[in-house]
Amino acid sequence: MLENIEYSDYKKREDIHGTVLYPAVMIAPIQNEVLTELIQKNKITSVFDPFHGSGTALYEAMEIDSNLHLVGCDINPLANLITRVKLDGVSKNIKDSLTLLIKHINNPGVVETIKFPNIEKWFRKDIIETLSIIKAAILQIENDNDRRFFWIMLCDCIRKYSNTRSSTYKLHKKESEKIERIENNLIKDYIKAIEQNFKKYEKCTENYILYKRDVLGLLKELPSRIFDISISSPPYGDNATTVPYGQFSMLDLYIIDKRDLELEGWELDNYSIIDRMSLGGNKKETKLGEFEKGLIKPYLDKISIEKQEKVIRFFNDYFVWLEGLCKVTDKFIVLTLGNRTVDRIKINLTEITQKYLESREFKNIEFAEREIPNKRTPKVTSMVDLKPVDSMTKEYIIVHERRK
Repeated sequence: MLENIEYSDYKKREDIHGTVLYPAVMIAPIQNEVLTELIQKNKITSVFDPFHGSGTALYEAMEIDSNLHLVGCDINPLANLITRVKLDGVSKNIKDSLTLLIKHINNPGVVETIKFPNIEKWFRKDIIETLSIIKAAILQIENDNDRRFFWIMLCDCIRKYSNTRSSTYKLHKKESEKIERIENNLIKDYIKAIEQNFKKYEKCTENYILYKRDVLGLLKELPSRIFDISISSPPYGDNATTVPYGQFSMLDLYIIDKRDLELEGWELDNYSIIDRMSLGGNKKETKLGEFEKGLIKPYLDKISIEKQEKVIRFFNDYFVWLEGLCKVTDKFIVLTLGNRTVDRIKINLTEITQKYLESREFKNIEFAEREIPNKRTPKVTSMVDLKPVDSMTKEYIIVHERRK
């Protein structure tokens, strides 16, 4: 297990995970390799991903054994929708649904124009009109699986034809001249994406549950030792200063019809709310125990006072999450981690996590590191005291087994 995990030649575009962009996804062959080994050598009936993102680990688990009970959780409605579509697949009549979709796009009739806060900042007027036609056409598709598939196939087109830069996951407006140069081939590109990808969604399972909610609340409610394997890539820090999953998703979420989104009611309030509601994003009373304080103190002592608050807030939630994860996991915990830098101090989240798991009766049985190829995040992410700060270039995979 984990003998050679570089997978530098792996191309997401060749499988289902490359059909729709999502930030900082796990490398599918690595998750498949780990899960295959654990499932084949142990009696495994359930797999849990507490931050399922775009569903990489859950889909790979389904590929290995379609009888596995899969459970996932994510606070982001777009992640929930993408993962649901991957696990549901498309209908056997997907070609008929596509024919009907194209018919409605070509003959739109009276169409309601899409409206949401600051839409004209993020889209040209003609693009808004085209998106409105596509949205109206999707809403005519009665088959739930096919309609949801058509939504997620629109996501990459939304970003491509928006006024936001493609070099970052955050929303940053392009220069005016670049916006003016956009050629409106939106419908052509959208239909092409569907035609190229629908065959990758032929597999499906009904043996899954997805929770669209805060994972800390879910873990409190779940019974002890309910999952054989817990596998995930948790946040490495608060979303706002690491990977802004919520901000990345907002243009899609404002356009996709609410009837096909799992919403609690607050998610569309503003562009930053999902990131604020995510792990470590909310200001609250911190309740770190002495052991947990000891794990992060060597890093806090080197970080400026103004930066310490965010780090403490994140780890306050992170340790609560780890405690809950240990409670609900019966056999194996598999995590993909990165070590972020704060105030030019690299915080070894991997080592901190391992020490915590060891204290909770989970022993390490595998450890591996790999270079992160083709990062969207630039190698230099910010400046501190007029000096550049390097971004993460490596990720770490750890496997822990509950002690007998």
